[in-house]
Amino acid sequence: MLARFNALNYDTRHRKTRGNSESFRIERGGTDVKALRNPISSGWLSLFCFFICGQLLAESPEQPQEDASQRTEIHFDDLKNKYQIIGRLGKPVGEYHTIHGTWKRFNFSKRQLFFQVTHVNFQKLSEPQLYPERHFKLAHLWATEKLKVDPDHSPICEYRVWESLEYFGTPDDFGKESGLPESIGILPGFKSRDKKEFIPLELTSELNFVKARVLNQEEVENRLEKIAAAGSSVAASIVNYNAWLANKKRGEGRVDISFCDLQDRYRIIGKLGKPLGEYSTIRGVWKRERTTIGRDMRRLHRFYVTHVDGQLLKESIIFNHRWDTISSYGIMPFEPPVPDPVETEVWEMRVVELMKNRGLPSGFNGEAGLIEQHNSFFELDSVLRYHHRPSIIKDPTRLSDKVN
Repeated sequence: MLARFNALNYDTRHRKTRGNSESFRIERGGTDVKALRNPISSGWLSLFCFFICGQLLAESPEQPQEDASQRTEIHFDDLKNKYQIIGRLGKPVGEYHTIHGTWKRFNFSKRQLFFQVTHVNFQKLSEPQLYPERHFKLAHLWATEKLKVDPDHSPICEYRVWESLEYFGTPDDFGKESGLPESIGILPGFKSRDKKEFIPLELTSELNFVKARVLNQEEVENRLEKIAAAGSSVAASIVNYNAWLANKKRGEGRVDISFCDLQDRYRIIGKLGKPLGEYSTIRGVWKRERTTIGRDMRRLHRFYVTHVDGQLLKESIIFNHRWDTISSYGIMPFEPPVPDPVETEVWEMRVVELMKNRGLPSGFNGEAGLIEQHNSFFELDSVLRYHHRPSIIKDPTRLSDKVN
């Protein structure tokens, strides 16, 4: 039960509730996990902690408070080029899979729904995986449409998906760095406009679907259950596929690393030389150049970072400017809007570096029933987010000469 409850991600494991005096009581009925809120008084809370917390500490001395500095460091460039990330579904990130499951609503989640994945490629999971609705996304509006189901009486749904990774939430120093009041509710990491709870910044798994449908009872019995029960023949084909994939990756010099290990055991060092999620003051110059994106050659603006926290770099760090690679955090408004970059302009920004998968995996057009154009690409990318308007430096030789 703990494994399933831990899979609720931010909504249970990482709650940072301000002024919340409620606790969770977990019940299990059949195969469902229900979290119910129980108001408790401070007296009962103290008594509970005195007896229970002391017992937990006595029984679990091997679980000290987590120290991020004890995590193994891994550089973003190495992660991108040398590793194959295995996602929560147990499959490589960026590959297409057929999943089955049902939509769930929990008492503590209010309007937030969860999709409970029970089968991947017609194989029943030993432990179902729960995905918050915000991390279960429609790939494109013209690919398919969302299913309309009652989460309290959800039928079994089938989706064709790929898994991707993204940092989601608000950095620890967000309030101090941004200077924004808690009344603002337009940033990712805020649960709602009414109740402003910061969600801690963390690497998350997302499912992107290109096909969706509801199975009727006959399909459940004759297709899903029979194929899942077939066992040996299906398992053999999966073993053969995994062996082929492992040999392919060995030839490419890539090794597996799991999403859970990245979350819990590693500290990812970004291109700026700091752990992802930490703030830096950077300065650099814009250039417009031709570069390769996937299989295409494109001309775009690129930001050459020359200084990090006032220190001149021996070699510039390059960030391609496309989509939202360099942008404000969330949809933070600026008035007037931040201007588009101009070649040779020097900008200075206070940023936090994150990472995410972007693009469409190979074969997307075919999966979505579109004309194959062979222009899909899927990659792990580093992104920069700022809270304040970047400063444009007119004379790069004078640090004080800035235009806001």
